[in-house]
Amino acid sequence: MRVGLDPRAAPWVFVPGHDYTRESYDQEPSLSKRQLARVVGLDIDILRELERRLGTRFELVQTRWIDLEPGLLASRYDLILNAWTPSATTPETIAATDAYYSWGLLMATRSNDPSIRGPGDLTGKRLGHVSDPSVLLALHAMSHSLGAQRVVVDQGGDELFRRLGRGELDAVVFDSAFVRWRVARDPAFRVVGEPLNQLGYRIGVRAADRPLLERLQSAVGAFVDSPEAWQIRRKWEGAGTPAP
Repeated sequence: MRVGLDPRAAPWVFVPGHDYTRESYDQEPSLSKRQLARVVGLDIDILRELERRLGTRFELVQTRWIDLEPGLLASRYDLILNAWTPSATTPETIAATDAYYSWGLLMATRSNDPSIRGPGDLTGKRLGHVSDPSVLLALHAMSHSLGAQRVVVDQGGDELFRRLGRGELDAVVFDSAFVRWRVARDPAFRVVGEPLNQLGYRIGVRAADRPLLERLQSAVGAFVDSPEAWQIRRKWEGAGTPAP
């Protein structure tokens, strides 16, 4: 089975030691077969667990993250599993399994800044975030209580934390899996509170491929109730998490 993913997204899918600083995420990823065979990450660990439960092997097909859905509908691969959450713009021709991993928007700030302890402390502060639909929806719902100066940074989590570290932002909100992974590896930052909402990564397939959806749904159900699910979360969100 072919799986579409962008292999430039730590901690979900990445090649250890590969220099991503020169990558343009507007361009297609161009890892060699040898490099692609070395990918690791949260989603890779979950893929391996699903392989074991399904009794099949997955072939990784690299694509831009923003092209996951179009590539699936164009039959470039059979499913998408790459920190993907369906949105209001997801075509009806794509079906999703139940969540295999829960996440939410989580706030972080600098460790040496004690002034921010929760959303109520953001009045007048510069809050960095991406313009992903799920992020914008959550922030819009909280806009009456945030009082922050919102700054869009669409270069991803790494750039958000770079600007936070340089003092260009006072706080950031981003995917909780990334935030916990990043903070666990750098004492210059700290997590603020609990996730602001609750979402879930899901596996996407073409809606017409009902038998595959049912197989994946069964495997996801077995995985989320397993000890392996907790071990993977602890590995990628806890202290001593693997570095890129």
